[in-house]
Amino acid sequence: MKKKRYILIDAVVVLVFLIFATRLISLQAVKGGYYREKSDLRTTRSVELIAPRGELLDRYGRCIVKNRTGYSIYIQGRTKNNAQSLNTLINNLFSVMPSFDKDLTAILPVTFYDNEYSFTVSEKESRRWKKENNFSDKAAAREIVDKLYKRYDIQGFSDYEGLRIAAIRYDMSLRGFSVANAYLFREDAPIAELAQIKEQSENFPDICVVPQPIRDYPYGSLGAHILGRVGALNAQEYEKNKDNGYTMNSSIGKDGVEKYLEDYLRGENGRTSVERVGSSYSVSQKTETAPVAGKNVNLTIDLDMQLACEKALEETIEEIRSAAQNKSGGNGADAGSAVVIDVNTGDVLAMASYPTYDIKTFGSNYNKLLSDGSKPLFNRALAGTYSPASTFKILVGAAALEENIITPEDTILDTGKYTYFKDYQPACWIYNQSGGTHGYENVSRAIRDSCNVFFYETGRRLTIEKINKYAKKYGFGQKSGIELSAEEKTGAVASPENRTKSGGIWYPGDVCQTAIGQSDTLVTPLQLANYIATVANGGTRYRPHLIKSIDGGGKNAFSSQPEVLDTVKLKKENYDAVTNGIRMVVTEGTAFNAFLGCNTSVAAKTGSAQTAGGYTNGICVAYAPFDKPRIAI
Repeated sequence: MKKKRYILIDAVVVLVFLIFATRLISLQAVKGGYYREKSDLRTTRSVELIAPRGELLDRYGRCIVKNRTGYSIYIQGRTKNNAQSLNTLINNLFSVMPSFDKDLTAILPVTFYDNEYSFTVSEKESRRWKKENNFSDKAAAREIVDKLYKRYDIQGFSDYEGLRIAAIRYDMSLRGFSVANAYLFREDAPIAELAQIKEQSENFPDICVVPQPIRDYPYGSLGAHILGRVGALNAQEYEKNKDNGYTMNSSIGKDGVEKYLEDYLRGENGRTSVERVGSSYSVSQKTETAPVAGKNVNLTIDLDMQLACEKALEETIEEIRSAAQNKSGGNGADAGSAVVIDVNTGDVLAMASYPTYDIKTFGSNYNKLLSDGSKPLFNRALAGTYSPASTFKILVGAAALEENIITPEDTILDTGKYTYFKDYQPACWIYNQSGGTHGYENVSRAIRDSCNVFFYETGRRLTIEKINKYAKKYGFGQKSGIELSAEEKTGAVASPENRTKSGGIWYPGDVCQTAIGQSDTLVTPLQLANYIATVANGGTRYRPHLIKSIDGGGKNAFSSQPEVLDTVKLKKENYDAVTNGIRMVVTEGTAFNAFLGCNTSVAAKTGSAQTAGGYTNGICVAYAPFDKPRIAI
């Protein structure tokens, strides 16, 4: 009896097991695809909520870069994506988004025109791109497109449509598109176009729209080279930052302050659950983790001064170009830079580079900006190096006085031609222009008149070694120490050693050219501004700053303080001799007309640097007020 009872229990257990096994086989093997599809059509996914970046403010707290709410379109992955369905979805998105402004050639540098595929970049750039993306170095544009069409099963579309789909599919593969990693198709989509997606939801399965903070620029292109831009991570940036909470859909500071202060500005992203039913639009959202905004940053920039600086720079260049009769007269003028510094702290109050660009349209205009001969992406203030020309005479005059080579009262006769060397006899600019001379000049009048012969002789007596000693103290031939040092050039100081390194020969007469700011000396506009600020304040060279303070939640996490890098102390009589000469440039010299009617006392020095291309670069350094200097430019 007992044995029969055990047999019955075993039979029931086996029966129950068979029922469960049969059901599992039915669910997984027989109807697995069906239920997988149902699961894909009704599921809750976790989507990253992007944290607002910290705002960038001017020195008085006025907002220069802020955030606004926009809507980003994500393509969600399924357990098993159907290639053709995905291609159709992408094409449908393009069809309702005529304003789509993402530069697809930045992903796939190929265009279709006149029934031909061709690269949108130079042959050198195309080879580099093919190497980086594992294509044959000899592959033509058509071959690459054909491979992508085959890889992504792109068929049934026009050449134009297919190329767009190929670019997006390729970008999706680069960014690890999967069930767990949605693809950011577009940031900041217009509301009208989003409405069409909602109305035609059956054509847009797997689309998720998430509100996200978008960088906003109330003043357009203002300070573009200082502020920098934010963009999607590339593969190299992702590898470097993936362990710090970044995903392939994350944005990162690319240059300027946005890059330098990335760790402060980025904030902490959150997560939200997004539920979708069938192919319908997103129906519910529930925040899992709220994002934490990045820290606000006060720059040293004065918004009003930056606006005025950029406006004056553009208007001056246009005025030079429109008034010129030929290239040598100035109609080739197409670029410039200006930097304004607080002489008593090193704070950069304005920094402009012209031409500039609009950060908002950078992505859609990238190739155009890159091919523009006037180089609007180039930050001339930090990375442009130019001969200082006659502005360098201030340094030579100050050095000669302090080294007792001359006194404030000593005079040198301008004979038109400098005849110290038998085989090299450079002339004064006034002699070349009219055959005249400046007569006897002391250091103040020589600065006023920019007398070349005076500085040929003074520089020769001073020697190249002592000129370079003071050049270093004034900050030339080295980085200034500003926060954006990665984007800054060091420039160069003329010397026998540097000439030899470059494969040239140094001649005794080269010291004369160095003394008037020509030869091999190259400086940046920022270095020039800090140089004249050092002259103005009596000889203290500060580290230039762009960052004033960083918000630390009710208190400053960081606040910059004036930092002295070097000093060039001049005796009072020497300082007066040099600065009186700089003042006379404005009251009766080469800058008289430029400052006519100015209600502030200004000291300035102009310069004209000859370039290898036969052009002349116009330069001016200045500070004000003369009696109690506050700003240098």
